[in-house]
Amino acid sequence: MENLNVVNLIQASTVSIGILGGLLLWLSKAKKFRGISILLFCIALSAFINILEETGLTRDIYLISPVFIMLFGPVIYLAAKLLIDGKLARRQYWHLLPIIPFLYFTSYTYTVIGVGTLWRLVYALLTVSMLLKYKRSLDQERSDSDDFSLNWLVWLLAITSIFNIIDLIRLNIQSMLPYDINVLGQGINNGIWLVASTMIIIKIQLLKQIPQQVNTPNISTKNIEATDGAYNSIFQELDKLMISKQWFLKPRLTLADVSNLTGLQTRDISRAINLVTTKSFNEYINNYRVNFVYLSLANDTHDSLSNIAANAGFSSKASFNKVFKQISGQTPTEYKSQQEA
Repeated sequence: MENLNVVNLIQASTVSIGILGGLLLWLSKAKKFRGISILLFCIALSAFINILEETGLTRDIYLISPVFIMLFGPVIYLAAKLLIDGKLARRQYWHLLPIIPFLYFTSYTYTVIGVGTLWRLVYALLTVSMLLKYKRSLDQERSDSDDFSLNWLVWLLAITSIFNIIDLIRLNIQSMLPYDINVLGQGINNGIWLVASTMIIIKIQLLKQIPQQVNTPNISTKNIEATDGAYNSIFQELDKLMISKQWFLKPRLTLADVSNLTGLQTRDISRAINLVTTKSFNEYINNYRVNFVYLSLANDTHDSLSNIAANAGFSSKASFNKVFKQISGQTPTEYKSQQEA
């Protein structure tokens, strides 16, 4: 048996974080969060098996760890899909089946690792595409879509994918690298997974809900001219009411709320906004909110930005800062300083 090193201590920490975080989410969150719990359990199991193999306890029995490189791709994809859709069809579990044959070829370690890395990157792209589609769906339905988007998971996938590629290069040339460099590379890769596990737990714990994804109907360019007049009339009436009633000041305003207030169908409201303004519902509402902030600061620069943002209908400071800078090109603080000068 070989002695434990710093890498093994990082792996032990990952085992603890993965198990505790997985149990916490499994017991405290709805069923749609259980895919994330399983992902954390898989990360913990992978780290545990790595410890067993690297210390020589199971290395001579059977090598399993390379298969986990393939496993993480579909597990992350299915966890994200369950989070968004709230359930998984049985056919979705077929994503895991291609992993089974590779259990019989783990003696070809570098081949399995290479194929597994490419496999994981393919699933990372599929997951990112799904998450971005979900964000677009939220933009069409909610004025507070930033509070529920999973963009942090997109960034996490991007960062871990980059390190996977770097580590694949290291593994293929490790015979040419000094021992200390190999250990450092392995430590960084394991450290990334420790940080990623911790971030997943914290972010999911902060999520109070995940709105159901809505399939917003696509607008065919062939039908735009034929429907332009009708949707323009709908938009003009909607816009007039939006300004006079100041519905945009309502926090967490949704397309369904506007439908209830106007009696119009959500599909017609969404299409009218998309066609006339070329903006999503989220962008349309938040433009009015930012204009409200402009007027508020013009009338009173002494009021706090937090109060102004809340009065304008923004549900969080982070969302307010992001939207304001996207529209004005400045942070709220910079804009307010200019008004006070």
